[in-house]
Amino acid sequence: LRMARWTGEGPNQEYLEDILSAADAWRERCLLKDGSVFLDDEELWSRENVQELREACQPPRHGTRDTSWSFLKQHLQDKRPEILRLAAEAVWLTDLYPTTRAGEAPSWKRNRFKELWESSSPPPPESKHLSDRALQGVSNVPGQHWVVQHPLQFLLVMSDRWKAVPRRVEIAKDPWRFVDWLNETMPRNPSRPMRNALLYLLYPDVFEPIGSSEDKRKIVTSLKHRLSEPIADTGGSLPNDRAIHEIRKVLEREHGRFDFFDENIQPLWNPDGTAPGTTSPQPLNLILYGPPGTGKTFNTARRCVEICDGASAPEAERIRERYRELVEAGQVEFITFHESYGYEEFVEGLRPETGTGAGFRLEPTDGVLKRIAERARGSGQPHVLIIDEINRANVSKVMGELITLLEEDKREGAANEVAVTLPHSREAFTLPANLHILGTMNTADRSIALLDTALRRRFRFEELAPDPDLLEDASKATGVDLSGVLRAMNERLEWLLDRDHLIGHAWFMTARTNADVDDAMRRKIIPLLAEYFYEVWTKVQAVLGGGDDFVERHRLSPPPGLDDDTDEQRQRWTVRDRFPEGAYDRLIKPQASE
Repeated sequence: LRMARWTGEGPNQEYLEDILSAADAWRERCLLKDGSVFLDDEELWSRENVQELREACQPPRHGTRDTSWSFLKQHLQDKRPEILRLAAEAVWLTDLYPTTRAGEAPSWKRNRFKELWESSSPPPPESKHLSDRALQGVSNVPGQHWVVQHPLQFLLVMSDRWKAVPRRVEIAKDPWRFVDWLNETMPRNPSRPMRNALLYLLYPDVFEPIGSSEDKRKIVTSLKHRLSEPIADTGGSLPNDRAIHEIRKVLEREHGRFDFFDENIQPLWNPDGTAPGTTSPQPLNLILYGPPGTGKTFNTARRCVEICDGASAPEAERIRERYRELVEAGQVEFITFHESYGYEEFVEGLRPETGTGAGFRLEPTDGVLKRIAERARGSGQPHVLIIDEINRANVSKVMGELITLLEEDKREGAANEVAVTLPHSREAFTLPANLHILGTMNTADRSIALLDTALRRRFRFEELAPDPDLLEDASKATGVDLSGVLRAMNERLEWLLDRDHLIGHAWFMTARTNADVDDAMRRKIIPLLAEYFYEVWTKVQAVLGGGDDFVERHRLSPPPGLDDDTDEQRQRWTVRDRFPEGAYDRLIKPQASE
């Protein structure tokens, strides 16, 4: 065996010909024609049938976004027998590529097929394509668990569009014409594992048995320098299969037949040793905490890029660009907790839906956690849910029973995997191991010590402290010793309050002129100090050096008719319109009072 058909020593290779024989039957009978894998005299894969099944499997625009097996069966129960048999064959094909989970026999795949087929009345056929050997699975990517909806929708949408192509038999003869058509037709489909699986099943001598698009990207990034001629970029985030094909040719001349996950090959493109389909060992649950202005927003974007791309983050501008790409691709989602945020928005709730008659009914509606969990489970790629201001909500109320699932050893596929039954949909729910929860916390609002104990036990905390050394460039540009200014203010704040109520370096990072520094001081830092001290301006003044360079007081005269001889003196504090020359030097080293 040569080229990508080789999947390494082990059971996968032993059963490979049985698996590929089953895939070839679907290609010849269903992709190129409109027939059936298991029946010789029935046209199941016509465009009309595919469109009807596609519509039946499409979740409603509002209400539940269930991707489970129960959802599929529920929405097929009133369909024609031909549609039920088509659904059985479609699910069979999506189950053909992924390996069975540890300790499981491939009979669960066969049972899913039979359950759909038998609902159409005739018993399922006897076929070698339903044998244990044919259902062992190809993928050597551990932990790749597939939900029903994403790969099935990909297959049905692709088949619907493929059936409309006039010269599809001619296109299918050339794997590169087919992949070009696929990339052009479905460029942003979220179920890329199914795309990669389908390409391998149809053309196993050309495309790799790699379900993860991220692993494919790593291979190209790490080994493209070995190619004598550059390969044109595919654009966007689609895997560059042509480049991988040429890379394989180069490596085969040196190593003979191989699999990209062989122990002597994987270090060439995955030197950090992370598991296939995963990133570097980042914590699944992390909270970045610190006082205002310590760069929590930027560091959140940086961590997202590192988690999703499995490498050290690039320069700052590229981090922001890549972060936006990940958000658009659905791998990163951002939410903000607040006092009224609840379980219904985060996990699932009930939403009123109108029917054909009078009145309405309450339908389960997925929350943000459930939606991104299903996307992560369906894609195999790392996903990140950012929870900004995680300490502002009642976490126990928002997360409910799901707080147990956050623990790494309770995630899907882990040693102590736990599933909980959701209260409204009554579904069993687990958190996939490729979903990272990244929280941010402003310590000026609430101390870590006040956080829910259960939350603290399940998250790793990383402090982002003020770093005056980062202000070196801004100090040179403005002519103000901003590092000294920040150190002086924070030393006084920690003495007067605590280390949770400091000033971050980010307030000054973008300053390039003295006016920029004044503006940050006047509009951001002094108002924050006033908030810290609850308008006790003598303490604000103390943090700013004790003099009148930044804030000044004016004695207020009593209103007419009141005794002017009272001992009580009232005063008004204001921020100066202009800060005098040398104000920042005196803030750092206050002049001794005479």
